[in-house]
Amino acid sequence: MPESETCYAELMEERHDPNRASVAMLRFLCILLFAFCVLLFLFTQVLVGVQVCGESMSPTLYGGELASDGTYRGGDYLFVFTFASPDYGDIVVFHSDEENEELIKRVIGLPGDTISAQGGVLYRTSADGETVTVEEPYIADGWRGNIRPYTVPEGCLYVLGDNRNNSLDSRSFGAIEEESVLGVATGWSLACKEFLSDLFGFFRIAA
Repeated sequence: MPESETCYAELMEERHDPNRASVAMLRFLCILLFAFCVLLFLFTQVLVGVQVCGESMSPTLYGGELASDGTYRGGDYLFVFTFASPDYGDIVVFHSDEENEELIKRVIGLPGDTISAQGGVLYRTSADGETVTVEEPYIADGWRGNIRPYTVPEGCLYVLGDNRNNSLDSRSFGAIEEESVLGVATGWSLACKEFLSDLFGFFRIAA
């Protein structure tokens, strides 16, 4: 059958069946709703957006400018993956009951590790007694502090800010529970954090 006759036949069939267009539109709306639900789940339960607030992760992350009301505005945006298992060097966002807010820090020690520092040099001793010097090219200049030996309890993580001279971290409140971790910062969002604010606006704040 020629194409013109096929189109004519379909048009006549649609005229005889007025519900056909409504069914097609309903099917299309259902597909849109399903896609929206998938994206909503992805960006609220799997990938969670955060905005960095404060100087604790400088120079790795920009925490914004301090406004007259005492808050930081305009910090870096990034995503954290909620199903990732934190490892050495990962940047994590976690909830602090003590501060009643989300904080963002770097993982330094895992359960069983003993963390210490002398003159700004960080050491990590594993459960089997092997000690390594932690290379930290990411930390801000000027930290020459000490950390008394601290053994990370089971189910916990030892976290520090990259800006050691201006960071509230495990040196103050001890190890954090792994259950408090919201997620691990994704590599791709760290690489393009400057551009994410142009695309998304539903980020949590992490100091």
